[in-house]
Amino acid sequence: MAKTSDIRSPCFRLRFDLKKEDQGFSLIEMLVSISILTVIMAGMFSFLWGASKHWNTAQSSAGVTDNARLGLNRMTRELKQATNVTTAQTNQLSFRVNFGTGAETITYGFTPGYTGHPGSIWRGTSTASGQQVTLVNDVRSMQFSYYGNDYKCDTGIADGIVTWSELQACSASPASKIARVDISLTLATGSENGQIFVEQAWLRNRVTTS
Repeated sequence: MAKTSDIRSPCFRLRFDLKKEDQGFSLIEMLVSISILTVIMAGMFSFLWGASKHWNTAQSSAGVTDNARLGLNRMTRELKQATNVTTAQTNQLSFRVNFGTGAETITYGFTPGYTGHPGSIWRGTSTASGQQVTLVNDVRSMQFSYYGNDYKCDTGIADGIVTWSELQACSASPASKIARVDISLTLATGSENGQIFVEQAWLRNRVTTS
């Protein structure tokens, strides 16, 4: 008759072997796995955050650019209908215009921002309902340049371009001789140098004076 220990011994060894195989991961293996997963997740988060930030910046820059183009289009469109310029400064311009509802004076100006911040371009009118409104935001700088077409005032270098300084030297009322206005503005679009726009407007309805 076989001994009981001889019959149970193989089962005992089988159960013992199964327990050894089902022990799972050790603490060190779990820590290593968690560390690797953390690094991977951090990399993915960094990539997604960078892509999102780049997309938001691009969208913001596109919005600023579109706003600037609309503002410049309005300025040049109204300037082309001007009869004469009444105030001619580097950062402010006033002119008379008649859109069929009576003559009015339109003024465009630039208000610089606080130190390190962009400024804005505004528009005002002389009508009873007129008020000063912001036309373009996020502007680093803006400049108006004035030119004439009275070539007897081309007293400097005879290059066929009548500059503002030549108009001032040629006439007691140089603003009345302005025939062209150039608008140059720099937007704060996030790039180092910003984005520069230049538009040119000839005064089609200008009233000529001597």
